[in-house]
This record gives sequence, structure tokens and C-alpha cells, in this order.
Amino acid sequence: MKKNFSQVAKNFNVTQPTITLALKRLESQFAIQLIDRDQSHGSITITPAGQQLYQRAKVVGKQLSLAQKELRALRHPKIRFGLPPIIGSFYFPKLAPRLVTSGLMPDLETHEAGSTNLLEDLRAGHLDVALLGATGPLAAPDLDVHTVAADPFVAVMPKDHELAKRESISFAELAEEPFVTFSEGYVHTKAMQWFTQAAGIQPSIVYRTPDVALLKSMIHAGVGIGLLATTAVTAADDLALVPLSESGQPRFSISVVTRRGQVLTPTMTELMKLLNQHA
Repeated sequence: MKKNFSQVAKNFNVTQPTITLALKRLESQFAIQLIDRDQSHGSITITPAGQQLYQRAKVVGKQLSLAQKELRALRHPKIRFGLPPIIGSFYFPKLAPRLVTSGLMPDLETHEAGSTNLLEDLRAGHLDVALLGATGPLAAPDLDVHTVAADPFVAVMPKDHELAKRESISFAELAEEPFVTFSEGYVHTKAMQWFTQAAGIQPSIVYRTPDVALLKSMIHAGVGIGLLATTAVTAADDLALVPLSESGQPRFSISVVTRRGQVLTPTMTELMKLLNQHA
């Protein structure tokens, strides 16, 4: 918060008296002093009332900026659709035929990134709808969330690995194993943190990548084992999936997410209906 009238005036490209008059109007409107002016030292101090108004004004400014983005989006012919790599590669293809049949596929403008980054973009108004992954149900007061799937995380390794034939395994037993895993910002990174903390171990991570295909190739080549949701592994990958025995472990949940209070266009409403029907 700037505490110099000259700096504020320069920032808004107006004169200093304009800023002074605006402050006086605010103090008159709210019938309370917002700023203490120390004429002898040429300084100003924000009063508690001024601090309170500032905090509320930040919220209003953020909501106004979001409204501007949403209004611009309503003029946009496409639905800005967030899609993380794993969901885009292994879950979304199951939906694609229905999207094509309904005529919705050409209306999608897909944005790919990790679920954490996509969630930030959704909240900032850069996306209209997102199909996001999370380590369990995604809940927040500013979001409308509809969970459509939930799959377990498993240890993934080459079929000739000495542990590949086990019916289940505790994560603690993997303490000496090298791991290949996702880069930061992905749901699998959070799941990895949960299992390492629950097991009280810190395994060696030899490689990180945002590319799920590369990740599975490195597992297949024996570079390291991985932690993946079952939805990310297919028979064609030729890998062994070993269930983990930890109780209370997270699951890879997939949810359709929009901002709460967001007005959906008819096309968005149709998309939401189709996504939820596929649950």
C-alpha cells in the first residue's frame, strides 16, 4: 500500500489534489478518519479504519477484475477448458466420442498443465471449466466441484522387478528403491509426499518429468519405480502395478470444476451435463 500522495497520483496519472479530494470524499462517505496526516513531518499513517477499508477494497477489486474476464469470456466463441496431462491422455479419450456426437468438441479450447496450475488459472478467470485431479475430494468455498472418478495410487515397476509379484506392499518397504516421478505442480507429487510422510522415509528421486509417457518409459527401462494412479497405466505399458497397504491413503480423484457464482453459457451447461453423466 502506497503511503505517499505523490506516488499514488503518479501511479494513476492524476494530480496530487485529485487524490487528496478523493480521500476526503471517502472519509465523508464513511464518516470516519482513514488517514492521519502529520503536517510537521510530512508523513501520513493509515488508521485502523483505513486498513479495514483497504482489505475490503482488495476483495472488491479482485472480484471486479474476475467479472471483467468472465464478461470477455462470454464473447469468446470457445469454452476455455483445463485438462491435465494424465486426465487428458487416459480419461478424456473415453469422453471424446460423446463430445463429438453432441457437437461439443469444436467448442473446446483446451489448455494443458498440471492440476495445481490449472486451478490457479480457473480461479483467476483464465479458464471457464476444468477437469482436475486431486488427492481426494476437492473442496473450496469459491468452487463448484463435481467428482466423476476416484482411482487408487499404486507402485509401478518393471514386470521382472523382484517386488512385482507381490499382492501388496507397504511404502516403507520401498525406502531403498530409486524413484522417477512427476515435476512439481502435479497431483502425483502431493500423493508422493503423503506416502513418504506416512511411511517416515525419504526415497531417492533420480528423475522428475512432466511427461507421463517418458515417466513410464523410464520405469519400464528400470531407471526407477514410480507412484501412479491406476488410470495412468494401460496394458500396453507392460508394467507391474502393486497395491500399497497404507491405511487412509489418498486416491486420485477427477472432478469437473467451475467458479462458484459463475454464469454458464448454454454450451457450458451442456458440457457440464455430459461430463457429470459420464461419472
